[in-house]
Amino acid sequence: MVSCYRSGPIERDPASAFHAKNQLDGFLRKNGFTIIGDTFEILKSCGRPQTTYGPEMKKLRNQGRFSEYSKKELLLAHSLNAVRKTDFVVSRPAPEASGGTTSETVVMWLRTIPKLVIIGPHSEGLLDNNSTFMIKMLSDNPSLIFNTERQAIDFISDHIEVFKRGRSAIHNLIVKLRKLNPYINDRPKPCYSKLFDGRTVIIQGQPGAGKDTQGRMLQDLCGFKFFGSGYELRRLSSRFPVLAESLGKGNLAPEVIIKFLFTQSLIKLEKFEPIVFSGTPKKLGEAQALMDMLELLSREPLMIVIDISEELAKERILLRRVCDDCEISFCDEKLINHPICPECGGSLKIRAENTTQEAIDKIFNWYKTDVEEVIRYFENLGLVVHIDGNRGKEEIFNDILEILKR
Repeated sequence: MVSCYRSGPIERDPASAFHAKNQLDGFLRKNGFTIIGDTFEILKSCGRPQTTYGPEMKKLRNQGRFSEYSKKELLLAHSLNAVRKTDFVVSRPAPEASGGTTSETVVMWLRTIPKLVIIGPHSEGLLDNNSTFMIKMLSDNPSLIFNTERQAIDFISDHIEVFKRGRSAIHNLIVKLRKLNPYINDRPKPCYSKLFDGRTVIIQGQPGAGKDTQGRMLQDLCGFKFFGSGYELRRLSSRFPVLAESLGKGNLAPEVIIKFLFTQSLIKLEKFEPIVFSGTPKKLGEAQALMDMLELLSREPLMIVIDISEELAKERILLRRVCDDCEISFCDEKLINHPICPECGGSLKIRAENTTQEAIDKIFNWYKTDVEEVIRYFENLGLVVHIDGNRGKEEIFNDILEILKR
């Protein structure tokens, strides 16, 4: 029986848990594979959840109490006996994972086992992950990198007979593929330029202008870190139902939350790392707080406003369907009757704030009352460039690249 160690952060951040949208387990079981759960699941089954185990081990290590540390570490080593014998690994480390005691131990035990590493639909794992676990896993020879879970499943499907033969056959397949293409695990940024180093870009425009689309293109093609207030708030609202309900009615989030979120993102940046803000800030107070923070970091922003007509904006809002997995929006009539994501095969949905006319009207109203005030604030500072958004996304993107290279 071929076994798979399926890894992902389930206790560190339950809201972004690996199995929250996990299609992998069902696929593996259907094809006769045995699943060995995540390290955190194993620890929990031993009565030592990561929420207590991790801090306790870190404290012992920092205090130099290595004898006690070693004894307690044996618990994890014991729990990984079955894992060490597994035939292959599918891992999806969280972009925000920081590595640590458990990660180091797991890497040591899994060093020679073939791995399929899922880094996120926008390569978040490579762009944002500071985990020692991730770095070692990516540099480990018998490994392949995939953007999405769907791609990993398709790869196993395409080589199902190889996978059913076990570790040695899977290892040889990956080594062969890497020999044929030494760059198979690279995620090149074809539009990257040294001129982007340290840049801070804010993309604004009416609802439906394509702010997230352009921000994600800067992330995927140029290596920008991405900050989308909608994306961050959707992650946060899973823990705060009251916030989720308010956002679903087309209301803006409290300023204190937005300020906290963008401050948290900015202080993590290295000086040379570029970042793009999509649709943030939306209120004058947020704009002033962002400028204060950027001044402390010696970063000067540039706001690019994508201008589209209100008629086109409303037309796009009515057509807009969003993939929760990829965080990509689509405005295509064909997808209304067939709401399947062209990128990953996930389900397309209408966001709550786009389901009622009242909520849509609110979105356009606060754009006129709040966001336009923010744009004027940046215009008075001489930090705004307007571009025509009544075109295809590729044309708009090329304009943005030219602006950023000036």
